[in-house]
Amino acid sequence: MSQQDTFLPRVTGDLILVKRYNAAPSDRWRAFVQRDTIQSRRSVEGWWHYLRYDNSSSDHRQEVGAFAAAPARAQNAAWPAECQQGALPSGDLSYPADQQILVCIPQNWNGVLVVYAHGYVAPQASLALPIGELTLSNGKTVPEVLLPLGFAFATTSYHKNGYAIEQAGNDINALVSYVKGFAPVQRVLIAGASEGGLITAMLVERFPETYAGGLALCGPVGGVPYQTKYLGDFRVVFDSYFPNVFDFGATDVPLDAYQSWGTEYVPAISNAILTHPRQTNDLFRVTQAARNPLDPRNSAATTAITDLYYSVWGTNDLIATAGGQPYDNRSTIYRGSSNDLALNAKVERVTGSPVAQQYIAQFYQTTGQLQRPLVTMHTLLDPAVPFAHELIYANLTANAGQLGNLTVLPVLRYGHCTFTADEVLGAFGVLVAKVSGTALAGLPQHFDLDQARRDFVQAERELARAH
Repeated sequence: MSQQDTFLPRVTGDLILVKRYNAAPSDRWRAFVQRDTIQSRRSVEGWWHYLRYDNSSSDHRQEVGAFAAAPARAQNAAWPAECQQGALPSGDLSYPADQQILVCIPQNWNGVLVVYAHGYVAPQASLALPIGELTLSNGKTVPEVLLPLGFAFATTSYHKNGYAIEQAGNDINALVSYVKGFAPVQRVLIAGASEGGLITAMLVERFPETYAGGLALCGPVGGVPYQTKYLGDFRVVFDSYFPNVFDFGATDVPLDAYQSWGTEYVPAISNAILTHPRQTNDLFRVTQAARNPLDPRNSAATTAITDLYYSVWGTNDLIATAGGQPYDNRSTIYRGSSNDLALNAKVERVTGSPVAQQYIAQFYQTTGQLQRPLVTMHTLLDPAVPFAHELIYANLTANAGQLGNLTVLPVLRYGHCTFTADEVLGAFGVLVAKVSGTALAGLPQHFDLDQARRDFVQAERELARAH
């Protein structure tokens, strides 16, 4: 997968928050500056968050999400000497592949096992350990950072790609049991991003006896029902304004459509967005999808490509996994366009499957029943997984009487999982402190939790005003 095989419009820089803690909240909300550097195309100091498609690849691996696809190393890449790769059987007749696993235990082990849940990987890709998500820009891997601090580390490919919340949860539980079978694990922490963020939240909720706490980064923690509605609405409203990009509807995606993603659909999406500003503005007003306020034109194309990716690559897998199409917009009234009457008359209407909706309600929906600490971190302008998930989840935990176990870290920036290394390690440090009661030397003390709470309240007000 080469660095040249990218199909997003170029950006001039990424957004970083100006640390003006003495500024009024409304000022801080708007306190963005732009950094002109190509390094802005990378997130988390090396984890790549933008879409890539390599036409020369044998398996056409495509990842979006949790620090998403990095320039892939070979699968026999050199992990630290303390790490061992292996496989565990899934016992799943529907998806019988083994999960690939990595387990690393340092000599100075503190008894804590950190498990990583990776983000969404296209169902057309081969199963693989998430090396791209775990590689820093300096070439170091996350295990190389955690092992010297005394943490053991484990991760898995899962035995299924695509929509895999149910399967991933079973795989991670099996991985933890496997490690406990030969190592004296005293405590398990779980971290994950994007799809892995939802997996993290659900495992902490459902298995408090196993997981002492979790770190959910840029995840759809409000649940997949909300996420499928957001992505489905974006697709049908996009089609209403740009009917010539796709020659198929939201639910009848050809099985081979993904093969034309980089060569046909991405250029067509980008061209449509960049050359039709009125329709583009209507699309974003209706869907409330995020744009970079300093570069709304190019970031609109980025957002559209990001969100429509899931339609082309993931729709058939979602239908097969859930037993039908969970998305339904028969009763949705779309508002905010220059002509709402015309839009609602034209937009494609989809009838969802009750069986599929029941499936995602059972396996893809959080409850807020937190008995252990959960730290979440999310960019306020996330184009793929809206920050609104954090508001939904906070309400769920409040209704369950468990809000005290939730810590939300808003990051004032555009992008999906576009965190710095200090932000990620700082958020992990917050989790360690919440679980153990003490801060750990060696991790950056990046966050002012009082300020984070004020940022969250301000974000809630701003989003309420926008809607």
